[in-house]
Amino acid sequence: MKVLTQYASHANTIADTFRAAFTKTKVGTHAVVMTAPTDSTKGGLLALQHVTLKPETGMALVVGTVNAGEKRAELRSYAHVAKVNEERFKRPLPFDQASYDAFLEKAEGVLGAFGIETKVTDAPRDTAPSFADPNEVRDAADAQPAPRSSGALLLASVVVVLALAGGAAWYILHH
Repeated sequence: MKVLTQYASHANTIADTFRAAFTKTKVGTHAVVMTAPTDSTKGGLLALQHVTLKPETGMALVVGTVNAGEKRAELRSYAHVAKVNEERFKRPLPFDQASYDAFLEKAEGVLGAFGIETKVTDAPRDTAPSFADPNEVRDAADAQPAPRSSGALLLASVVVVLALAGGAAWYILHH
């Protein structure tokens, strides 16, 4: 039995819950799937999970990402998914906007139960890959720095407390 780290275990719990919530829900004929880490996430550094819509046959569509360590998710809008699908497969989406929007609403609810902030993104103007830090890329009119969150400090505090509690429990059980 493989023992997962705290971040990997938490990410697996989110993925299991997400998959269970969508067991009987499809977007058109596409099943909703979320990946889960199988190894250590290196303290959350490798904690990115992908949300995909998988058809009965053929290639899956990546429609979002979840970072459990940072408690944030990005889901693509219907327009964004339609644009990527058209570019990739040269055909329109095989499902309508209403069914996709219902998926988005349900996904936001499931992720919100884990305290994950979800953002729905529209298709970028330029679909060329970008490796820039999203916190550094801003419109010229928006010259104010991004607000800092105390969420990272709170998360770090919770991790330390849980690690200490786990260490104490291990010590008690093994001595």
